[in-house]
Amino acid sequence: MRQSNLFDFYSKNIFVLRDHINLNYLKLTYQRILLKDLEKKHKKWAEDSSLP
Repeated sequence: MRQSNLFDFYSKNIFVLRDHINLNYLKLTYQRILLKDLEKKHKKWAEDSSLP
């Protein structure tokens, strides 16, 4: 029989550096900017392709 405590994936003693959190936040912000730019480009391409 498997015991549930063998499959405890989460540590109660997690340690995350502030630098690591800041880096991930910057990555997320950069990805959001790229997605916004891509949406603008898609709208422009759709408008350009609908013109005769």
